Amino acid sequence: MSLTNTRAQRNSRIWLPLSLLIAVLILRVLRQHDIFIGTPNLSPLMALAFTGALMFPQNMKWWAWALVLPVVDVFSLGVASLTILPYSCYALAAWCGARLRGRMGVLDTLAGTLVCSVLFYLVTNTSCWLTMPEYAKNISGWVQALTVGIPGPYPTTLEFFRNSLVADFIGSLVLLFLYNLEAVIRNLRIMPLLGFTKPQTLLA
Repeated sequence: MSLTNTRAQRNSRIWLPLSLLIAVLILRVLRQHDIFIGTPNLSPLMALAFTGALMFPQNMKWWAWALVLPVVDVFSLGVASLTILPYSCYALAAWCGARLRGRMGVLDTLAGTLVCSVLFYLVTNTSCWLTMPEYAKNISGWVQALTVGIPGPYPTTLEFFRNSLVADFIGSLVLLFLYNLEAVIRNLRIMPLLGFTKPQTLLA
């Protein structure tokens, strides 16, 4: 196989993750405007940040997702909708995924996605506990922020967390399945169950 064909195969892999990214952003905007009503927080944003950055070819930089998401939110909801901390978490997850590109297996990637999802839950809800006056600034208030949240018509924090974990796990699983399916069809190296013993070059 010529070097030109090899590069073309690598670069062609950008279209699948890019299509999925666009689809998720469209659904996000539709939900923000109540055009599409779904399960609260059932959106694989962290899966696209970590797993996506890990699998995207280098011509789609790791910061693309972290940059596109707030830009779309600004156009959809305005500048007032921006909250720096969540976007920073997505950016950090994407950076970690890009750094691990070519060295992770299927199980490693799924575990990494779930770790990112758990850390996102802990960091963002701890921030809410620290900054929102509705929470007492003690252990009980922190536990409330991590479990039931603020009483009202909305789902509890744990329900949001559960939905986020499910969405991120399924989203990561779908990306991994499609990645290996394409590798089989193109007769390329598939991602093993556990991490590669040597850095993988197909995605470079």
